[in-house]
Amino acid sequence: MNKEEKIKMIVTGIKALALIVGAVGVFIYADAYAKSTALNSPAITITGIGKVIAKPDVARFSYSIKTEGGKDITKSKKDNDDRSNKIVAFLKKQGVPKEDIKTTGYSMEPRYQSYACGNRGVVSIGLATSGGSAGAPTFGLAEPQPCPPADIVGYSFNNTVEVTVRDFEQKNLGTLLSGVVTNGANNVSQLRFELDDPAGARLLAKAEAIAKAKIEAKRLAKESGISLGRILAIDEYGSPIPMYAKSLGLGMGGDAMVAESAPAIEAGSQEIEVTVNVRYALK
Repeated sequence: MNKEEKIKMIVTGIKALALIVGAVGVFIYADAYAKSTALNSPAITITGIGKVIAKPDVARFSYSIKTEGGKDITKSKKDNDDRSNKIVAFLKKQGVPKEDIKTTGYSMEPRYQSYACGNRGVVSIGLATSGGSAGAPTFGLAEPQPCPPADIVGYSFNNTVEVTVRDFEQKNLGTLLSGVVTNGANNVSQLRFELDDPAGARLLAKAEAIAKAKIEAKRLAKESGISLGRILAIDEYGSPIPMYAKSLGLGMGGDAMVAESAPAIEAGSQEIEVTVNVRYALK
């Protein structure tokens, strides 16, 4: 290929690239123009609200195991691990799969000897005299006492676990809550009921919201004598909110407080609300 042919190929490539860039530019402009026209054209926006009442099918709660031991870290850790394993074994026996038992926090902290250091207050150092008789007592500050170096006297371990319970009515949620305490948990909290997959319920609520918006749009069009065109946009708002049960106090205060019986737990129902704004063009 000679020099002239190479130049022709380069020029041809540049022309082709220019055509492509020009076509893309026209497309972008046309799209932007269409959107601008749609926004500036006569239109009406109608709001519709859809609600769906759904029964939660998943319960979640957290429990924690806090143990305090001596200076032997291995022994202190083993005490916490033994309790944790005992609770997990209990949950599995009750039909909770290991995939639904998730550690959300684990910590180890040293415990230090506490000392009463610093200025210990005021002390009497004598009596004032006046004319040979005793007067009012006088006081002075004690000498500051230096604080000895902090000594580690032991270690604390804390393990926090979240449990997901499916088919909680069949598994008896109250028995699970009491069981984790009797098997070694110090605290049970954050019990909540949710929909495992709220997408289906949201779609139903959205469909209801759009249907209501359409009905309202037709009513307004009829009363005002206008003609509805195509739908220009649909904006959606709203999200499901988990329902929380009353706060639990099982196991709080250490091992001394243990649930004596399984608490009665009611999941109730959950309302999912979706709001849509439907924008119609006017003919």
